[in-house]
Amino acid sequence: MVDLVCDNPSTEHEHIAMNDYRSGMTPPRTTTMTEPRKAEDHYDPGRTKKIYAPKSRELQSLLKKLWHSYCNTHGKEPTDTLRTFLIKDLYNFFHWMLRRGGRIRKARTLQTYWNTLTLVRQLETGCYTVDPAVQVEMCGARQNLAQEFELSTAKEDKPIMRAEDEFELLKTLWESPDVELQHEYLRAQLALMIQLAGITGNRPGALRRLQYKDLKIALLPNCDGDDRPRLVIDFTFEHTKRYLGGKDANTFPVPDIPSESCLLLCPQTMLLGLLFADDAFAVPDLSPAELFELRIPPGKRELRIPIKQSKAELPLFRRTERTVRGLRVSNDAVTENWLRERLRQLGTITNFEMPVKPYCFRRGHGEALDSSSHISDSQRNLILQHSSSAVFQHNYLSRYITQDTQAAYRGLEPQTAIIRAASGMSRSIDPDRPQSLNDQQLLQIKKHPEVVLARRTRDRLAEEARARHTTITRSRDTREYAAYRRAQYEYLHRKREMHKAMLKQVQTRYREEQPIDEILCQLRGGARISEQTTSVQAISPLSSERQRVLAALLTFAPSKHIGDQERRVEAIKAVAALCKRQEVTERKVCRKRAACTVAFNEGERTRTHGKKELVPDPFPIHCLPTQCIFCIGNQALRLEKRTKQFRDRSGLKRHLLRKHLQYHDPKQRIRCPHPKCDDQWLEHADHLRNHAAKVHRTWT
Repeated sequence: MVDLVCDNPSTEHEHIAMNDYRSGMTPPRTTTMTEPRKAEDHYDPGRTKKIYAPKSRELQSLLKKLWHSYCNTHGKEPTDTLRTFLIKDLYNFFHWMLRRGGRIRKARTLQTYWNTLTLVRQLETGCYTVDPAVQVEMCGARQNLAQEFELSTAKEDKPIMRAEDEFELLKTLWESPDVELQHEYLRAQLALMIQLAGITGNRPGALRRLQYKDLKIALLPNCDGDDRPRLVIDFTFEHTKRYLGGKDANTFPVPDIPSESCLLLCPQTMLLGLLFADDAFAVPDLSPAELFELRIPPGKRELRIPIKQSKAELPLFRRTERTVRGLRVSNDAVTENWLRERLRQLGTITNFEMPVKPYCFRRGHGEALDSSSHISDSQRNLILQHSSSAVFQHNYLSRYITQDTQAAYRGLEPQTAIIRAASGMSRSIDPDRPQSLNDQQLLQIKKHPEVVLARRTRDRLAEEARARHTTITRSRDTREYAAYRRAQYEYLHRKREMHKAMLKQVQTRYREEQPIDEILCQLRGGARISEQTTSVQAISPLSSERQRVLAALLTFAPSKHIGDQERRVEAIKAVAALCKRQEVTERKVCRKRAACTVAFNEGERTRTHGKKELVPDPFPIHCLPTQCIFCIGNQALRLEKRTKQFRDRSGLKRHLLRKHLQYHDPKQRIRCPHPKCDDQWLEHADHLRNHAAKVHRTWT
């Protein structure tokens, strides 16, 4: 049988279909018989709108809320008024917003609010153009409003945080007892964030979103010919600023510095300490000493030290959370507000005159890149992720000239050291500068007429709420409670504003009078006695773990590499041990309390063979009546905090509820936290109380 050969593809398909039909099979449907399919419609108007950053959305919501409040107050329809966008309505809106009070103190805030209002108009009405005449008139309106309400037009100072200033900041972080953090893990990660902010110059948003997968730790051959390899850590910052489109991720290699004089500025020590504390390495039971003993295999150029895949998506800088067992490190990244507040407090304790902000490190990093002969302008723009050099020139360069212009004009050698010291933040450090108000000044704030009036209004509304609902708590979700809360907020707001204004006044007076007093004392041959030396302050000692870290970080480099390696290993171990400790913030005591710790006197100690002392078990099965079994079982606390005794039974019950049981469902099972119970399961919270009373003899 001869096969039929068809040159035409369509004829071939028809021939096959005809044969199938003759054989009884149903022929397939050809393309000519197929009905056209209806096109799917995936269009959604909400999908075509631009996605804004969270802060931009918050500002848009604020302006929208203010606009609706203004229109409702003056009997206008919000959408129609926004669509017409008359200059009369705009001027009255901004005048109403400034007159009603708020936090607008600078003229440039009006410009920001105006830009945001036009954006709200686009989103709400679809009108994308503004009348040019309205734009010109609004420019004059903003100028007149700034003059009428005395808004500041001066630009903020742009302090620069250099390496020597960062050294003072980190030194205060580790050695000052005034820097209180809830967990010591936060102290180590704050130190690393400060170090990375100076080294990489990244924005706070990119720093706080750093994850374990963004790290690459490897050993590279030593270029000096030494057998000991060099440790290099790559930091990749992917979550960068998204203005005008996404930016490419930058990777910063950070090698170790051989025989570094001081480890206080070393980010590798802090990072490795955090990694060992988190047990983040994929190699089981890897220790810091074993890490520095590793060598690169023959024929290879690197030896990577991998991190566990289970921790790849985990943020490197995490916040803490409360649990029934106490405080623990969560899996959520820290917020920018947390970083800003910690830096502000740290700068205040360090006695810097200007506030410390995250962008201080970025400006210092940019200045270092700009003055380096090894980095070009293009590389600087790439590192800082700037589109052009104009961004750096207009927004990052300090108006305090950091070059010796006198030497340049007179043809002399520049005095770089003194100019650097004159333009640095450390120049303003003054331990005697008042950072808080004394009791007399606080009493003046309390007796201020505005504060007294706000307090009386709050007390009157509180009495009305109690008269109607017995207690303020029972008056929730009522009109009286809402009025009381507004009055309470107004009272606290007035009090804070008065406190801030008086502190600023005291610091201004000190800045003006202190140099005169100092000069007069020196001319008269006397010594001025500072307020800090005369005031008796109770300084709490540092914990042993923190003292160990401080000693390791401030140890000078030895002359040999072996001693340098041992110094780094000790510093990493000290940081890892500190990260597991929890710091308890001491509250201000209003009355004299009973003894809060268990003291073992010499009579309770017994001697065996005249050589060793046997100390009684600090955590016996039978506790003292006012000890907390949760604190006893918390190994992150110090011994004196674990064995603390409360004043009475009511104090213990309040502590148990506020610090522990409120974070646990009363009907869920719970483990006994006492070390002697080995996490024994109990049915519910009441069962735990009975167990604590019968077995451990505590009054819960």
